[in-house]
Amino acid sequence: MVHDAQAAAAVAASAAKHKRELAEQKAADQKAKDDAERESRKESVTEIENSVKEMAQKDVTEGVLDGPIISATCDPVSGSTDDLTDQTTTFNCFVANKDNGDGTFSGYYFNATMNWSSGSYTYGLGKAG
Repeated sequence: MVHDAQAAAAVAASAAKHKRELAEQKAADQKAKDDAERESRKESVTEIENSVKEMAQKDVTEGVLDGPIISATCDPVSGSTDDLTDQTTTFNCFVANKDNGDGTFSGYYFNATMNWSSGSYTYGLGKAG
């Protein structure tokens, strides 16, 4: 009987260890998947910034805005690039066209909205609502 109890305990311990290892692997797999999604979102923000900068440069060519366009940076104002439960993120994008010489820039605001589910975004002149 003692031998049966020891064998049962060993089987139970082995099963618990296996269950724990599976849970740890699942958690590691999910973390890797989440990290990849966050990196993808970061790359998407760079794409948005490039698109906004191109639009601003086109607006300069058409005489709508004053140039030259120096840079474009976008920051989330609604939603998040880090919270993977957010399906959309709205950005205010600042497009610099003048270096003020004191560490600041002057320029224009654009807005952009990214739909993380579809992978598509829209953007235009003016601050987000």
